[in-house]
This record gives sequence, structure tokens and C-alpha cells, in this order.
Amino acid sequence: AALVSVAALALVGCAALITLSARADDPSGMATLSAWQSQERSLATSLLSQNDAANPEGGVLENVPATIVAPVPGPPDFNGASAVVARLPNIGFAPSLLTEKGFETRGSFTVRKSRAGESFYLRVYGKLNHNIRCTLRGYRNLSGDFTGNTIYTGFKKIYNGKSQVQTGHVPRGIVGEFDIMTCRDLGNGEVQYFRIRYS
Repeated sequence: AALVSVAALALVGCAALITLSARADDPSGMATLSAWQSQERSLATSLLSQNDAANPEGGVLENVPATIVAPVPGPPDFNGASAVVARLPNIGFAPSLLTEKGFETRGSFTVRKSRAGESFYLRVYGKLNHNIRCTLRGYRNLSGDFTGNTIYTGFKKIYNGKSQVQTGHVPRGIVGEFDIMTCRDLGNGEVQYFRIRYS
């Protein structure tokens, strides 16, 4: 028993000597506090990493892929630095009857525009019993340093029908944007263009 008490006393003495030497190196205890705080910070950041944030420790492990948004098909919209310059059909720059009056006839096609709240829809009439395909595509006239350039906005819808086609609701563009409806008769190959400008 005396031997055990001597061993316990020696152990307490060693602990006291280590504490005294640590206090001699850092009498205020700030080094120990800052070491503890940095350890806590590193522990907090290591708990939530990109690899295991969706798989908490002790939980059911799953393969959680990163969220990747696929690019919109077709020409991208203008991002302020680069864009796809549009190739426009030669239909002139004068205001179109479709924009001014709400209807226009070109060749064997007639297009009527009807308002529906903040949007509109188009009805296209072609030759009787002819299959037609109409493509509505959005464009934007640039300004500032890019004045004189026209680009695609990325908006594109295709409509197919026999003798006539009706679009769903088409949202209005902003000032400087316009849409061109390309109408093609699949029977005889006739193509006509109709412009809708937003002011």
C-alpha cells in the first residue's frame, strides 16, 4: 500500500511540474486559449466539407451529385461580353403591319396577332390542306458600345399544323427586342417572314 501511495504522489508531482512549466512559458494562458480556439475553428470547418455535407456522420450514406444546370439549347443570350450575332432575313426595317395593325399577309400566309393580358398569341393561316411549320424566334437590338448589332435572345418555339397554326401565349419582350415568325409551307416550299416589334 505504501508503494502505491508513493507512485500516486509521484504522478501528481509530475502533473504539477508540467503545469508549472506551461505557466512559466505562458503566464497569462492566452497561448493555450488561442490554440484551443483555432482547434475549434478547424474542427467546425472540417465537419462540413463539400464531400460529406449531404452525408452527415452516422447517417445513411448516399451518393449526392453536385447540382449542374444544363445550358439552354440553341444560341445563348447576351451576357454583356459575348453573344451570337443573328442572321436576319431581308425584310427591311419599316414597321410591319403585324406590329402596327395586328395582322399581315405575305404570299399565301396571313398572320393575326391577339392580345391576352400581358402576353399575346398568333394565328397563322396558310393554303388549304397544306402542312405548315412556323418558327418564332426572339432577337434583341443592342445599344451603347454594341449599337448596330442584333443578337439572338435564345427564345425559340416551333409550331406545326395543317392549313393553320395557333401559338400558345407568348410573353411580351422588352424594349429593343423583336420576334420573327418564319412560316414554311411544307408542300410547295414557300417561306415568308413576319416581324413583331416591342416598343
